[in-house]
Amino acid sequence: MLALPALLFVIGCATSVARTADDYEPGSAPRPQFIRDSEACARQATIDQRRFGIGGEMDPTHGTFNRMYDACMRASGYQRRQKEAK
Repeated sequence: MLALPALLFVIGCATSVARTADDYEPGSAPRPQFIRDSEACARQATIDQRRFGIGGEMDPTHGTFNRMYDACMRASGYQRRQKEAK
């Protein structure tokens, strides 16, 4: 009985947009290297999403994709941009 509300809460709190290079600061990396790293992370995240994501490629939350993309980009030395306060 408690699992369904907990799942709905997690899904509701998750983002519905997949991360991209625009979400990260390139730092001192040359733009071509930054783009290559981002593309490699996106490929890795897509594979992870297909394998482990809830709903596979059709996961509307992109939760599994975003976790892998974030981990890959951080491991590559990039920092996520801070969201602007509105």
